[in-house]
Parts: sequence; structure tokens; C-alpha cells
Amino acid sequence: MHKEKFNISLISECSIFIKFDESISENAVGELARSIRETFASIVMNVVPSYQTILIDYLPFRINEKNLANELQQIVSQFDTQSLKLSQPNHITIPVYYSEETALDLSRFKMRGLSLDDLITLHTKTEYAVSAIGFAPGFAFLSDVDTQLHMARLATPRTQVPAGSVGIADSKTAVYPSDSPGGWNIIGKSPLALFSDSPPFIPFEVGDKVTFNAISKQEFIDLGGVL
Repeated sequence: MHKEKFNISLISECSIFIKFDESISENAVGELARSIRETFASIVMNVVPSYQTILIDYLPFRINEKNLANELQQIVSQFDTQSLKLSQPNHITIPVYYSEETALDLSRFKMRGLSLDDLITLHTKTEYAVSAIGFAPGFAFLSDVDTQLHMARLATPRTQVPAGSVGIADSKTAVYPSDSPGGWNIIGKSPLALFSDSPPFIPFEVGDKVTFNAISKQEFIDLGGVL
């Protein structure tokens, strides 16, 4: 990759940020992040790919920041996005209980003339791509929902959104991997645990494909879901 197509910057004593130009694909970012994670397994703590960026948190007592930046410069420069044989993306199906009791913001969609059945149909018909990971560990941004489901974030975020909650914000959808504050429009809940305390921590990589499958309340409970 030509050096003009990316920039590496030191943003703290233990973090390095790589910014790419718009020509790079999400799959290529994910593949490069995977390569960095494998190459520096004993040095890095986290490698977080996003739309056109990679954030690397490393152990400063194991490598000098300038040496790491130089090594990253070499790896990225040698990374050929044109001839790259991308690994096949994983496909993940997430079961979701869509209902009046789990779709906390259903009323916002009803104001647009969409029923619960409409919401389910529109949300489950699409195969989404993981376009970024963050703001919370395991929080995967999925692109893009049907235009009829585009919805701005809540003006006042909730102080607590339960783990497993499925939300929509603007054109993205996501599943909250853990209890956390949030302003996404909640449309259902998944019984799956999407964040683990041990590697690989999350089931997602940038570029992976995700679909949602509607399940009943009993299926939700049988799969370990809690209301």
C-alpha cells in the first residue's frame, strides 16, 4: 500500500492509530487488523478496526513506540489490497425476540406507520456487514438497515440498556454486548452472550456477515434469555 494512502500516529504512550484513505475496503481493514494482531501477539492488547481506521493498544514496556510505528509502517506498506486473497467472512445468525415488551422504542417506528410485523420483516430481511467494532467491547456496527428503519438516536440516552438489546441508530444496527448506557432505538432482544472474558472475546470481525432471525418468547427463554 502506498504511504500516501495511510497515516500512522501516536495518540498516547500505549496507543497507535492508523488512518486509511477512502479507497480501502472494510474487508481489507479487517484482514490487515488480523495480520497485525497475529504478528504482534505478544505486544498488543487490543487491535480495533473501524471503517477506515485501526486503533492499536500495546504494551509499552515490551517495545519502543517508535520501533513499533516503524514496523507497522513496513507491514502496512507491504500490504497489497489488490492481490490480497481475503479470507471468507464468517456468517453469524443472531436470534432476536421482537415484541412489545422488548422493543422499547417501537412507538417511534409506529409514528412512521410501521407495525411490529413491518419492523421484523424489514430488520430480518437484510444481510448486514460488520463495518466497525467499538464504542464498548464487542459492540459491532452493522451496515445498513433498510431506509424505512433509519432512525436518529434518542435525544436523551438511557442510563442503562440491557445486554442483548438490539438497536438502530441512523443507518446502523447493533446488539449491546453488555449492560451499558446508550441512545440507540431498541427494537428487540437477543438471548445470546456476545462478549466473553476469554479470547476471542467477541464473535465478530470487520467484514463478517450478520443476519437476524425472529424467535418466540419461549424460544428466547429456552436459549437463556432473561426479560
